[in-house]
Amino acid sequence: MKMALLTISVLTLLMACRREDPAQAVPATDTAPKIRKAWHCPMHPQIVRDAPGKCPICGMELVPMESSSTSVEPGQPAPTAGPEVAVAPSMLQKIGVRTARAEAGTLGSELRLDAEGVLDEASELSVTVRTMGYLEAVEAPRSGEAVRQGQILAKFYSPDLVAAQGEWLAATARHDSLGARAARERLETYGVTESVLEAARKQGHPVRAIPLLSPASGWLVQRSAVAGQAVMAGAEVFRIARGSGALLEAHLPQTNLDGVRPGLAAEVSGPGVATASARVLALLPQLDRSSRTATVRLGTAARIRPGALYQVTLRPGSAIGTLIPESAVLHSGRRDVVFLALGGGRFRPVAVTLGAVSGGKALVREGLEPGQEVVVSAQFLLDGESRLQAALEAMNAGKSAP
Repeated sequence: MKMALLTISVLTLLMACRREDPAQAVPATDTAPKIRKAWHCPMHPQIVRDAPGKCPICGMELVPMESSSTSVEPGQPAPTAGPEVAVAPSMLQKIGVRTARAEAGTLGSELRLDAEGVLDEASELSVTVRTMGYLEAVEAPRSGEAVRQGQILAKFYSPDLVAAQGEWLAATARHDSLGARAARERLETYGVTESVLEAARKQGHPVRAIPLLSPASGWLVQRSAVAGQAVMAGAEVFRIARGSGALLEAHLPQTNLDGVRPGLAAEVSGPGVATASARVLALLPQLDRSSRTATVRLGTAARIRPGALYQVTLRPGSAIGTLIPESAVLHSGRRDVVFLALGGGRFRPVAVTLGAVSGGKALVREGLEPGQEVVVSAQFLLDGESRLQAALEAMNAGKSAP
């Protein structure tokens, strides 16, 4: 019984679809599909009805959905990014649609970026023992604390160093220049300084514990030394970062890469830095695939703390082109879209190619011409409506197919 009723309903629906209204008959030569009249809510595009009424969500009056046109008018070089959208003029103010005119101008490319202080690998220095021995005393500060050049970090005892000093002193005492020179070169290979040799000469016997000195002023990155510890030849006991030991890293969007190059002057401000000059050290060639940004490294004479956040200002130059408010651009995964205001409540989405973005303005390389009106607010509502119309057109086209 249920199957019979279902069959009758389907047949009735098919006959109704095939019934043709003489007043709306389409000539046989016209192959364009019929478009059903529909009404929708401007605030909730998913609400679509086949008759006028009110939105069940917000209570707004439903407005008719006009058929879209995807043709490009003269003077509109950009391809459309979807069907046209029509909104009743009385609804434009309610949904907050505002427009602005695209203008030809010069975009002052001042880029303001957040930057992070990071450890400068090129500034690191290693304090390494060159022969087996023992650390009799450790005088270095804790990791992260400041050190100065020539500061004693530890005292190192090695039987090899004591024996080499004894050979040098003996050769010097018997005026054996060749033996003394060989013993001295051996001590220099071990890293024994001239001050240690002078102390051994004055006291007449080897210096037992050789001081390990800081090679530069900066701060202690790593402290691997413990008093009484036995160390092998080549063991690193300290690592020091020269100077502040840090530089700045900022992430630059791919649309702002033009003009940024090594040597470009910049300004930096942040914790402990009011305003200081900086310079671009490198623009890394590989972009981050998730954010589509490139890493910019900057150096400055100011003291930068690793892990702290700073503000960097770059001025790579200026660009001439068509300028629109940055808020007019809808960023999708594969393209950037703006909505053109065509008048009479009609809007068309177009794909654009962006250049630099600065100071709330975006430079459009392709897709717009000066003088065209673009939507700067409520574009997401128009975008949702355009997508919905595209889906309905596809559905209607499928139903009208034989």
